[in-house]
Amino acid sequence: MTSRPRNYVVLFSILTIIGLATSASAQDLASFEKRVTVKTLPNGLTVIICERPEAPVFSFFTLVDAGSAQDPQGETGLAHMFEHIAFKGTDTIGTSDWPAEKAALAQIEHAYDQLEAERNKVGKPDADKLKSLQAALDAAIEKAKAFLYSQQQPA
Repeated sequence: MTSRPRNYVVLFSILTIIGLATSASAQDLASFEKRVTVKTLPNGLTVIICERPEAPVFSFFTLVDAGSAQDPQGETGLAHMFEHIAFKGTDTIGTSDWPAEKAALAQIEHAYDQLEAERNKVGKPDADKLKSLQAALDAAIEKAKAFLYSQQQPA
């Protein structure tokens, strides 16, 4: 990855922040610039911080130089897949019981593989079997959802 796109992102972000202060006087602009800090972390992440103590609010904007435009030629959908993976959590975050959830996710994969095998079999797939396999997949997905914190009912 080149630093060129990243430099454009940093420049755009700084210009956006400064643009918010363009209606202010020169003295206010100087004060604003003093409150802006730009840090680049060792992993290349650039963080722009604008402190506004008069506003008791925290907000952020994340821009990642990734997406379908960066997918390899002929292998589309990777960015979309990783977007979904990013919100799944880990074995310690976003789950109430990782070992049980891991088993439930394996059941989803198994049910999906069976459904795909029936869909792709030579000849005409059995409609009743497809319906049954789809129902098994849907049930496995619902079972796995029970382990997500966001899906649990408050106590």
